[in-house]
Amino acid sequence: MSAPSPSCPDDAAARRLARSMAVVSAFCLTGDTMLYIALPLFWQECGLTALWQVGVLLAVNRLVRLPLNPLVRLLYTRIDQRTGMALAVVLAASTTLMYGVAQSFALWLLLRCLWGLAWTLLRLGSLFALMAASRKDNRGYLMGSYNGLVRLGSLLGFAEMLRTGTTSCVDMYIFESAVLEAADKAGLRCLAGEGVFNFPSA
Repeated sequence: MSAPSPSCPDDAAARRLARSMAVVSAFCLTGDTMLYIALPLFWQECGLTALWQVGVLLAVNRLVRLPLNPLVRLLYTRIDQRTGMALAVVLAASTTLMYGVAQSFALWLLLRCLWGLAWTLLRLGSLFALMAASRKDNRGYLMGSYNGLVRLGSLLGFAEMLRTGTTSCVDMYIFESAVLEAADKAGLRCLAGEGVFNFPSA
């Protein structure tokens, strides 16, 4: 039995799904990405009273994802992925809008925790949808396409950093060799660490 043709309708639908999931995820990342540039510079204008609060706020969304991952996985067994993704988009948009008016550490902390939930819903929903739409022979391509397109939004952040005078950054996600290559070409100093997953990402 021969392998399916790369242009069969199922592949085309799966590619469209990967692109649409990536665009939604990248759009939802704009508020989070902006904070990594703006919050360390304008923390007092954001109602914070100490610089350590910036570090807590930029890290807490990652910390809450640790206990949220199994809970959201369980949630996705009870709701469909479209509902989960819609909830994620609403949470991401709401937190991004609230970043503009938040004036206390407690409110910022709540918003960052909600963003952690939004990203968990987005990320797991996208991965589950891509796993369901893929076959063994095209799964790597679809995952790579999704992650690469999501990362384009972050890589465009390098241009914003350079425009505002930022010359160094720290990045931790996946496909970090591509991030380091782009940072090198842009002339940025970048400390990067690859995330650890139970599927290939490097």
